[in-house]
Amino acid sequence: MYECLNFDLGRDALKYIVKKYNITKMHIPYYLCDVIRHTLFQEGCKPIFYHIDKNFFPIKDFPKEDFILYPNYWGVNGKNVKKLAGIYPKLIVDNAHAYFDEPCGFACFNAGHKFGFRESRLWLSEETSIKQNHLLSHQKDINLRIENFLELHKKYGESNLLNIDTNSIPYVYPYLAETTTLADNLVKDLKKKGKIIYRFWNPLPESFLEYSFYSRLVPIPVLPYLFD
Repeated sequence: MYECLNFDLGRDALKYIVKKYNITKMHIPYYLCDVIRHTLFQEGCKPIFYHIDKNFFPIKDFPKEDFILYPNYWGVNGKNVKKLAGIYPKLIVDNAHAYFDEPCGFACFNAGHKFGFRESRLWLSEETSIKQNHLLSHQKDINLRIENFLELHKKYGESNLLNIDTNSIPYVYPYLAETTTLADNLVKDLKKKGKIIYRFWNPLPESFLEYSFYSRLVPIPVLPYLFD
């Protein structure tokens, strides 16, 4: 059962979690929006960085009593979320890319503005609360996302170096090119067609595996627009 709270932004939800549970340290991935790191610093919470593998899964184990933040990258890593939630009782799920996913973990939050909505939601695991179904009014958007996502997978799936879970409600279609040149050329081609393409996120050291995601991963919008 989860308690549901509304916030303007996902970062506000994260601030609330840190304050409510007096969290002084939190494990977060290197490959992540800087907003998360800055938010933790603002609240006096120390970020402890971890690496992920080619399947976006943490490459290290964590102490069971620690708070761990894991992002559902692109909205297509729900299986990783569920696996980690089954291991770590204090998993905090960053669903900024997975607005429509059901609550999971100790706490989870989304980012409504990335999907064109006014409110972001935070779910806290509370025994006395009622689990809410938040998908009913968004089914048209969900269906369109899935339909376009599957069409993109037909087009790009064979050459995509990522193992894509197509049983998802995606934010974008993540395409990992074999080389940086191929990724850059795809970005140019998509921009000529009017697509808005963001590079996620800031550069990391080239020695990191995650650098390949920064340099060669192209997040292709599944809708005509992409909210930053």
